[in-house]
Amino acid sequence: MTLAEFEYKYYLHDSDIEKIEYDAENKTLTLTIEFCFWMQNWYDKTTPKNGLIAVTFENVSNYSYDGYEPSKLFSDCTPEILQTEIADDGALIIYTFEFVRYEPGEDLYPVMKIKADNVEVTELERYNL
Repeated sequence: MTLAEFEYKYYLHDSDIEKIEYDAENKTLTLTIEFCFWMQNWYDKTTPKNGLIAVTFENVSNYSYDGYEPSKLFSDCTPEILQTEIADDGALIIYTFEFVRYEPGEDLYPVMKIKADNVEVTELERYNL
């Protein structure tokens, strides 16, 4: 699907980014997301509310995340997705919030920007929290 189709179909608010894998050579970016299935318009109430999904962006022409290492695993921070939007140039913008533990006033609000030709979503598992 396109970035616009993805942004329309998947409501990412309150979901957490668990892992980022960026392969510049193959032009792919995969986000592993602890996903709120229950917040989706298409959610089936007979299934578990939360789970993990892998969101793979293909033919990535631009990717940035406020200077973070693309393959960083988050250990001391909890990156929560606040909202998404499609920029005028067609890029997907993901606004995140990272609570910096024990450091008042040090919370971060990094912005991820992705420009890609295609997006695939794979459900990895579901569970109830």
